[in-house]
Amino acid sequence: MISGHRGARALAPENTLAGIKKAAECGATWVEMDVQLSADRVPVMIHDKTVNRCTNGRGSVGKMSLETLKQLDANAKFSGTDTDLYSEEQIPTLEEALLLCEQLGITMNLEIKIHRKTEVLPLVEQIVKTVKQLNFPLDKLVFSSFDLGVLTYCKTLYPEVRRGLITSKNKRNMMRKAQELSLYSIHYDQSKLTENMATKIKAAGLQLHIWTMNEPDKAAMFRSWGVDNIITDYPNQF
Repeated sequence: MISGHRGARALAPENTLAGIKKAAECGATWVEMDVQLSADRVPVMIHDKTVNRCTNGRGSVGKMSLETLKQLDANAKFSGTDTDLYSEEQIPTLEEALLLCEQLGITMNLEIKIHRKTEVLPLVEQIVKTVKQLNFPLDKLVFSSFDLGVLTYCKTLYPEVRRGLITSKNKRNMMRKAQELSLYSIHYDQSKLTENMATKIKAAGLQLHIWTMNEPDKAAMFRSWGVDNIITDYPNQF
């Protein structure tokens, strides 16, 4: 399986509806995207704490209303080809992103971005509320996070949704925590993954996703290790 990273971030502005569409055009069956809250507690799709890197605006996402965020140009900093195609791109809401994924038949790996610990409860609550209101198909959704507290609250609030731990190292007691939280998957930094670690993860009955892998010639090696899903900026190359 191939996941478009932040949509298809090398081919379209990241975390946008255009990115989801581009990933689907490339044959990806999954997309990995980031979600956090606006000031008025609407889940929106953006990675950074601020809008500075990816838009023509400046300031913290969590201090801007949805109306303000929607006025920003999400294509302003995109440096790939075909920039003119994305001149109307906005920061999408989670609802908009999920509806498009459902329409395209794509699975969403939803990374829950936490920039402050106080964001955990309200963010997870609003995400769950949105998913339930849309009656989004749960076989097309994974909640993922670096934060075990986020995954714990996800399990408490909506245990039916699959959960994945994102990591760049073999965290202490990782496998025990995975069992305690009934995790579906481990999402491992491909540059740190070893064959031995991959074997342990698969032996524990977990799905193994790797990020961010942009070298197609390495795909066969990772698949031989049991990797189930490759998250890439270039879904057109796999």
